[in-house]
Amino acid sequence: MSIYQRIAIVLLALFSFTVWAQNTAEPANDGKAFQQKLSDITIKPYHKPLEATGNQASCQLCHGAKTPTTPPNDDNCLTCHGSTDQIAAMTEPKSDEAHPEPNPHNSIHYGKDVPCSVCHSEHQPSKVYCNSCHLFKYPNMKP
Repeated sequence: MSIYQRIAIVLLALFSFTVWAQNTAEPANDGKAFQQKLSDITIKPYHKPLEATGNQASCQLCHGAKTPTTPPNDDNCLTCHGSTDQIAAMTEPKSDEAHPEPNPHNSIHYGKDVPCSVCHSEHQPSKVYCNSCHLFKYPNMKP
């Protein structure tokens, strides 16, 4: 057996042990840690009614899982906020504005296909993705 084969076997054994140790970790501690994270998370004022359903339930409403690991799916946002067409209609610039800013929900670059979570975040400040290249103010954007 070559030295490289021996090294590979040792590395594989170490990796296997690490995976085994992680899988045998105390699940109650993971649950407690997750519950602590939930209680530390704040939600935006306009979504406070969701909090009344309980932390795990409110996570599931938006993320589709009691223990979310990814941003919400757009379908979950659209369940409450309306279709992409309805949202784009609500944010259409007024025709009487001198210098209207473009509709953020109907971009000339991407149309209505930008995922909600690109700009909107429940647990962190929201950001204007368009400002990666442009400088728009969008004064009515919720924080």
